[in-house]
Amino acid sequence: MKLILFIFLVVANYALCANILFISPLPSPSHHIWNRVLSMGLIEKGHNITMLSPDSEKKPTANFTVITMTGMYDALGEIFNLEEPSEESTISSIVQMFDFFKFVCDYEFKSKGLEILLNYPKDFFDLIIYDVTVCQCFYPLADKFNNPPLIGVTAFLLPPYLSDSFGNHNHPSYIPFYESEFTSNMTLPQRVLNFFYTYFTIFVRNYFTSAEFQLAKERFGENIRPLQEVERSISLLLANTDPVLNYPIALPPNIIPVGGLHVRPGQALPKDLEQIMKNAKNGIILFSLGTNVNSAALKPQIKQAFLQAFAKLPETIIWKFEADELEGLPKNVIIKKWLPQNDILGHPKTKLFLSHGGALSTQEAMYHGVPVIGIPFFADQYVNIRQMKERGIAEQIDIRKNLTADGIIETIQKVLNCNSYRNKMSEISKLYRDQPQTALERAIFWIEYVMRHGTVEHLVLPARDMPGYITSNLDVSFVFIVALVLFYLLVRKIITIYRHSTKSRRNKKVKQS
Repeated sequence: MKLILFIFLVVANYALCANILFISPLPSPSHHIWNRVLSMGLIEKGHNITMLSPDSEKKPTANFTVITMTGMYDALGEIFNLEEPSEESTISSIVQMFDFFKFVCDYEFKSKGLEILLNYPKDFFDLIIYDVTVCQCFYPLADKFNNPPLIGVTAFLLPPYLSDSFGNHNHPSYIPFYESEFTSNMTLPQRVLNFFYTYFTIFVRNYFTSAEFQLAKERFGENIRPLQEVERSISLLLANTDPVLNYPIALPPNIIPVGGLHVRPGQALPKDLEQIMKNAKNGIILFSLGTNVNSAALKPQIKQAFLQAFAKLPETIIWKFEADELEGLPKNVIIKKWLPQNDILGHPKTKLFLSHGGALSTQEAMYHGVPVIGIPFFADQYVNIRQMKERGIAEQIDIRKNLTADGIIETIQKVLNCNSYRNKMSEISKLYRDQPQTALERAIFWIEYVMRHGTVEHLVLPARDMPGYITSNLDVSFVFIVALVLFYLLVRKIITIYRHSTKSRRNKKVKQS
């Protein structure tokens, strides 16, 4: 009987296995980390993943095929060698971001990786997962593979252009734009700017969609469907947002919050790092600027300010530094080109995290209850740090200003010596962990739900197919305004007629008398 049951389970599991195409065009190691964790979760459920990505795998993994669009990182200089945060205006930054996405489309269309994928059989894939953060230009692949069910994902929190595209109302009155330094409590001038930034990015995305469409027609043929039409067939979006980790936001049923999907309990560290932890009698400070900012490319005076500050601290500092050597390195500072960030944050000796403030890093810090000092450079890093600072779990260092070793020490000691930072962060960690399922389990459930039913159109709000002026009731408001104006004019006319009539009667009586 047990043998029969085992055979049944094996056969049932095989029957439920799916061949999934994961399209991940953005050249960003952090996005690849997030998408890869989701892929590994699906593989553990028995599915086969084929990922199209500019990133590659160092070691082969069973049931995980990465088709690499090589050369993309070489074209970008591998990582953004920023010496300091960008000084561009928010408007310029928005336009340049979407222009960059267009560049990615143009470059990756010429890659051999895409050619390899196009040689797959048309009916090979049972589902397509698309990182919809960027590059709508790959949407024609849905038609190429006979339009299996589509699911959108984004590791970029929930940008307003995706919220709008999937039928959700944007709330610029209390949800700050991702490149601003606003909080949920904005002044009137800030809300005016926030409103403009929010809807300007939607306008710019729609503008660049036409440019990407032209590139797509050159690559896939003139008869492809409009990109907006393909995106409309993506009925479900898995977004890297969570009300505990980020600003709470109202979501429609077809946008599933899976914030912190990539985080997990800390695992055993490599022997060299574990030895460093054991020897760190006063605890560990982790310093990492993420995958898109190169610490080695910081200006010399900025690096020296940090080194002078670190030398005066009793803690051991582990610095993710993308070079073999760093002049003037104090004894308590250890540099490494790569670090298992999540596992270091999960170690009990880690007391503080000096971070660029990216979404994935801040979510890991919150999950493990480690206070943060943020050093933002671009994109959502500013709003992430401001949000944490507002909640009393972080402080910020602005390296655009006159950075000094004393200023760095003062900020570090403020966070380390005040227990409220760690206590509040620990409370957030408890709230986030107290869920009926992990974010990864929730994501996998909804992916398999779509595979079982083919669509989740029943979860889509009618607002998705309505223009903004209707969903915002601007037309209704206009009717009320017109009615009030007409009523006002009517009353004024009646009063004028009444006064004129009264005056005429008085004049008539005067004449008669």
